[in-house]
Amino acid sequence: MTDNLYWVLVADVNEGQEAALRALAKTFVERTKTEPGALAYEWSFSDDNSRLHIHERYASSEAALAHLANMGPVLGNLLALVSVERLDCYGSVSDAFREATRDLPMVYHTQFAGFSR
Repeated sequence: MTDNLYWVLVADVNEGQEAALRALAKTFVERTKTEPGALAYEWSFSDDNSRLHIHERYASSEAALAHLANMGPVLGNLLALVSVERLDCYGSVSDAFREATRDLPMVYHTQFAGFSR
């Protein structure tokens, strides 16, 4: 196991917002690329473009907290375009991260077996 922290956001795309999401993704990706602890940051649409999945992986809870601080000023732009169904979080979650995300619909999953390479 690692100190990595990762999550998947699943959201319904608000009607007529696909193009706006595609444009917004560029901003989010560029901002996240500057974060040294960001290991993966991938946006995907379902085949019919009605659902958005964002997979994010960070080296540690501290790196994930740095990401939240970096994205805070623009997060509302994303939330205006989608209806979040769930946020499933995995990995090494610190108390500070739990506190920082207490207002999000984050569901934490505790790993009990497996490996990472």
